[in-house]
Amino acid sequence: MVNNENITTFVQRILGCGCPEEVFRYIECQSDIKINDLAVKNRVNIGNRLLIYVAEVNESDSVNRILPLLCDAGKKDRDSSGFNRFRLVLATDILDDIKQSAEDTFKVINKDEKMHLHVILKKNIPAFTSG
Repeated sequence: MVNNENITTFVQRILGCGCPEEVFRYIECQSDIKINDLAVKNRVNIGNRLLIYVAEVNESDSVNRILPLLCDAGKKDRDSSGFNRFRLVLATDILDDIKQSAEDTFKVINKDEKMHLHVILKKNIPAFTSG
C-alpha cells in the first residue's frame, strides 16, 4: 500500500516541490522496476502532473553512464504520459562522491527546464509503501 503522507512530505520538503495541494490527492508508486535495463527503486506519479524516478547509486563510476539513460527515459515517460515535470532522484550512501559527478553530467545532457536532478542520502528517503 502506498504511503501518501511519506511521499507528500518527501516531495514537498526534501525535493522542494511547490505543486498545489490538490495535486497530492492522487499518488501512485511503483517499486523495483526496470527502465532501459536499469533498476529504478521507485516510479512515483503525483497527480498525473509530476513524475519522479528514485534510483539508488552506490558507485561513483556508474553515474556518467546511467544518468543520461535515466534522464532520457524520464523525459520520454513524462512526455508520453502527459506529465508537466520530471524529477530524477539519485539516492546514495556516498553523497560526496556522487553529487558533483552527477551535477556535472546533468549540465551537459540533453534536457529541458522541466527536468530536475536531486542527489540525496538514502537515509533521507522515507518508506514509500507500507505493509
